[in-house]
Amino acid sequence: MRFKRHATLLESTLRRVSARPRQLLASQSNRFRFASSNAAYPKDIAIIGGGISGLSSAHFVAKEFPNSKITIFDSQEESGGWLRSRRVEVPGGDVIFEYGPRTLRPGPYTLPTIHDLGLEDHVLFTPRDSHAAKNRYIYYPDRLNRMPGSELEFFNTIRLMQSGVMDGVHNILAEPWQRRRPLSKSDESIGDFIARRVDKRIAQNIFSGVFHGIYAGDIWQLSARTLLSQGWHLEGQHGSVLGGYLTLMSNNNSPVMVFPAHPYDVAQMQMLQREINGKSEFDFDFIQGLIACSTYTFKDGLQQLSQTLQHSLENNEQVDIRMGTPVHSYTLDEGTEQVQVVIGEAESRNTQNFDLVISTLRAKELTPYVTVMTVNLFFSKPNLIPVSGFGYLIPQSVPFEQNPERALGVIFDSDAVPGQDTVKGTKLTVMLGGHWWDGWQGYPDEYEGAELAKSVIQRHLGITEEPAACHVSLHHDCIPQYTVGYEDRLKQYGEKLQSDFKGKVRVVGNQYNGVGVNDCVRGAWSLAKALSGDGWKKTSCGLDRAMDTRPWVLAPLPKMEFRKGTLTPPPPGSGPPGPTNMG
Repeated sequence: MRFKRHATLLESTLRRVSARPRQLLASQSNRFRFASSNAAYPKDIAIIGGGISGLSSAHFVAKEFPNSKITIFDSQEESGGWLRSRRVEVPGGDVIFEYGPRTLRPGPYTLPTIHDLGLEDHVLFTPRDSHAAKNRYIYYPDRLNRMPGSELEFFNTIRLMQSGVMDGVHNILAEPWQRRRPLSKSDESIGDFIARRVDKRIAQNIFSGVFHGIYAGDIWQLSARTLLSQGWHLEGQHGSVLGGYLTLMSNNNSPVMVFPAHPYDVAQMQMLQREINGKSEFDFDFIQGLIACSTYTFKDGLQQLSQTLQHSLENNEQVDIRMGTPVHSYTLDEGTEQVQVVIGEAESRNTQNFDLVISTLRAKELTPYVTVMTVNLFFSKPNLIPVSGFGYLIPQSVPFEQNPERALGVIFDSDAVPGQDTVKGTKLTVMLGGHWWDGWQGYPDEYEGAELAKSVIQRHLGITEEPAACHVSLHHDCIPQYTVGYEDRLKQYGEKLQSDFKGKVRVVGNQYNGVGVNDCVRGAWSLAKALSGDGWKKTSCGLDRAMDTRPWVLAPLPKMEFRKGTLTPPPPGSGPPGPTNMG
């Protein structure tokens, strides 16, 4: 199997991207000055990590501080972190294999970045009325079950009831009468929360599958307070989730729905909405496509986003990207109020001073991680999958004999991401491992991984053909696990960062902001906004939301609408848009 050099993005995109920074920065040479406590901006900024969080941080921070020198350090030779897209040659053409994330949900935080990079024409939308958007499956106990969508389907509901996957769902109606959790309980697992409020079978059959698809994690370890935050707060404020929601609806005099939201999130959404409204040059067709889609990606894969970001930064004279350059450690020099960063391998380490450091490095004490193996398969024969849809997830309740490979789920890439390939066929991705591999001393090799994946799809989908192309990727410690007590640990970690670095080190990344690409971009945008003006002189550590102890508020969730050239704000008096409907 031969891989084309993925660095060859469409030349038209690169020409447009490279032209913008030169025009903007033509007059900025020789304008860097020494920073001090009285300086208007930080002279030297280090960003540790060249994944999507680090690249996005550089992009946003460069806009806030056009006179600062920004240096990105990453131990890897290729930027993008877990974003890995490869165009693979197969008989008759080529296909895109995604080794990591493959789609984004529509939301406002990535929108300005796509616009800045000129990527609108390279976006591929999956419409909401497509099979991929409407059909999502759970494998239980030995067959695929299509889960309910927005439409009520009588016969499918009957089949779901007969399969057993929905056992216990009727207990949702009794949820308002369940005993409220003790006031002393500060957190619990998702599994315990669902079992206590509804039914253990719903936790095992449905929720465990859903969280396999997002976190590759164990619902009996993941935090309900963090990952089911609205339900957790509804119970805390009103005694029950469903009862609390109905109370909000009955007391709501606003023309829009309201939900509990953290005031920090509400303020961030207001700020972003003002920024988007200030842009008059958005492509109207792109905006309409974004509104109408279920998910989206790019013609050359999701890594096209990070690669175009890198290319844009490389053409910005204030940014220096140093790949293959690991950061060993950093400490605060109390005398100079600068951060001393130790850079390089052991035999060639050197120290550089920076006025500000933005770190995406992991905090070992904050979260454990899981390891996931993805197996990309392409078959020259089309329509091998017996159903159409995005794919299926495998819950923890599936008997071992139906999942001895310890698979998490299978994505039907042919349906989920159409339009990337130059040849017809059947393309899918099998996900293995996650929390199932916790404590393992070793993992399957490439041959074993391929055989495990082929075994899964033969048993579950009846596919017996040999693939025309196969690629196995092992992602060590790729997804942080927000386990029970995460928010308390995050707050304590933030307090220590503030005490140790006095605001000179800020953190961002999937361990702090959420595991999705949109979450990482949102975190970078929020961090840059907090730095703007004199914000970089404050003692924040980048964990402003975690450190914000204000009680949750009710925020209206108006439907966001776009008119030609701008985002229409909610009607007067409707209040700020809540963060939870924006992805």
